[in-house]
Amino acid sequence: MHPVDNAVPSPGISVLHVNSAHRVSDGRISAKEAVSLHEAGYQVTVLGLDRAEGADLPAGPEFIEFGAPGSRLRRFVIRLAWLIGYCVKHRYDIYHLHDPDLILLGFVLKLLRRHIVYDAHESYPRVVLDREWIPRLLRPPLSYLWRKIEMAFVRLADLTVTAHDTVTRELGGSSVVTVHNYPIVRNFVGLKFVLASERPFHVIYHGDLTEQRGLLTMVDAINKVDLAVEPVLRLAGSISPDLEHKIADRSFTKRTDFLGWLDSKRLAEELSLARVGLVVLHPTNNYRVITPNKLYEYMAAGIPVVASDFSHWRDVVRSADCGILVDPLDSDAIAAAISYLLTHPDEAAEMGERARKMVRERYNWKSEAVMLVTAYQRVFGTPAALSERQSA
Repeated sequence: MHPVDNAVPSPGISVLHVNSAHRVSDGRISAKEAVSLHEAGYQVTVLGLDRAEGADLPAGPEFIEFGAPGSRLRRFVIRLAWLIGYCVKHRYDIYHLHDPDLILLGFVLKLLRRHIVYDAHESYPRVVLDREWIPRLLRPPLSYLWRKIEMAFVRLADLTVTAHDTVTRELGGSSVVTVHNYPIVRNFVGLKFVLASERPFHVIYHGDLTEQRGLLTMVDAINKVDLAVEPVLRLAGSISPDLEHKIADRSFTKRTDFLGWLDSKRLAEELSLARVGLVVLHPTNNYRVITPNKLYEYMAAGIPVVASDFSHWRDVVRSADCGILVDPLDSDAIAAAISYLLTHPDEAAEMGERARKMVRERYNWKSEAVMLVTAYQRVFGTPAALSERQSA
């Protein structure tokens, strides 16, 4: 479905999730936040990029899809202008904004006295410092400017939701709440159980495949694992053509399988057969303060992890005793950690079980959904109460 000029919000208390860079099939936005709000009685619509190929959208919310812009310029100028026009024209009770460039849209909507929720998925001022396409000398002043703009918008927004405690502390204020991007446990309960000792020697990573997320380091590390049975690195995610060309040497990737983007069912199958999960993101300004969802998804699937030794990641991995922490820039250390887990299947299985237990008890979406809905009700009222006020 694509947006049309006569589209109107659903009756009731309507919420429009607006995206300029996220697909409508994004897990945090659609399967978690949109579904949780729908189940709480809100009329929810998700506006965003076309769903990933083969992706199934959850029942309940409505979805409006549009094609991805062909360049950053088109996204930041043409697409943003279109989104501003669309949101001004179509009246919803609440606009939930998911991308940093949508702050301009938020300022416009506040001038029109609309209700705004700002969703900070990452520490965006830190992201600016990590963007290689921004000239290095411009990054610090742009980061500083963005922090000032973001702070001003947070004070103006009705509610700000973040995915990380560090970002909540950076933004501050009574209207800022943390809603962690923890996994939905039921998505992993039905995984086929295979004993660690009976699984193939698969090492898995899923997510965007970039240098900052450790792609080249992971491929290098798997080639250094010296075992009688050669392990295979299974990479699930999208990769840019430029980076794909960079690693085209088959001698370098002989132990690596590129699976492309996987839907939730196929990803669950891959996780059920993996012996080790990798999350060796590089020490960028942003990754040092956020915790990626894939870490918790590996834990939910009962897979021991090899993870970057960052302080806030250390708290999670060590508290659950569910993996090995390494220097993410050291492929030798990553290879040694993989080797240890592959050659100690009983210990690895125990790590996986402790991880699974920790997710069931603490790191799961159920409690975060309550946090999100409670914040909505505190700021905007329950759907029933708001409906009564509007009809009075």
